[in-house]
Amino acid sequence: MAGKRSPVGVHTSIQGGLTNAIDRATSLGCETVQIFGRNPRSWKVLPVSKGEAERFRKKREEAGLGPLVVHASYLINLSVPDEALFKKSVGLFIKELGIAVALGAEYMVTHLGSTRGKPGGFGIKRVAQALKEVARLKPGPTVEILLENTAGGGSQTGSSLEEIGSIIDKVKGLKTGFCFDTCHGFAAGYPMNTPASAAALVKTLDKEVGLEKLKLIHLNDSKAPLGSRVDRHEHIGRGMIGTTGLSVFLNDPGIRGVPVILETPKKTEKDDEKNLKKLRNMIKI
Repeated sequence: MAGKRSPVGVHTSIQGGLTNAIDRATSLGCETVQIFGRNPRSWKVLPVSKGEAERFRKKREEAGLGPLVVHASYLINLSVPDEALFKKSVGLFIKELGIAVALGAEYMVTHLGSTRGKPGGFGIKRVAQALKEVARLKPGPTVEILLENTAGGGSQTGSSLEEIGSIIDKVKGLKTGFCFDTCHGFAAGYPMNTPASAAALVKTLDKEVGLEKLKLIHLNDSKAPLGSRVDRHEHIGRGMIGTTGLSVFLNDPGIRGVPVILETPKKTEKDDEKNLKKLRNMIKI
């Protein structure tokens, strides 16, 4: 994948119906898109009808958007020590995975959750346990599951790239890869605000996870400083990372071609337009 120009897009709302997300993406000139497959604030899952899934697939095909990324709900906590909530989280994850399959998604991104203070490698073992359970119970064919790095606040699992690589290595029976969020990485202590640090980050990604596992980038500037462990997304070029480092990162031969999704702040559609313009200007032809 790396070497070609990266397809770019944004996370779009499914308000009013799933197909509306495709309309919003095409109106912005997106080449790829990320959505929630359902209401992310509720544990209750309403199934996607066959007709709705078919309409969504057709509209997406006509729009030429790809890859399609479904983001798992934030309610899901794959690191939680509490057994009842762990079981509930795995159950919801499997239902959302089924939605991603029905919609024809290539990827499903998930946060790894919080250990709620459990020490050591508990989070690594717990997420691996969760994904092994998903592999056992998954509903037939599946999409590739991308583990997203975190900023690290509140006992979050996955702020360390080494942790991400370790979990991926432990999971068999599922297609698993990596989604790198630039804001989260910077807040977790990985500098990328200078040309040298951005180039070094690519080498670190390759060493700790493997560039062949990097399937998606969430591109966000950071309101919080390096190593703060505070997850606060900012508009591109208006945060602590800045466009210089991000541009070097995006144009590195090991990164070029990896799809890029913006999750920058959004008060109006104009915000997405402005951030997409900055992103496209950073990616060299």
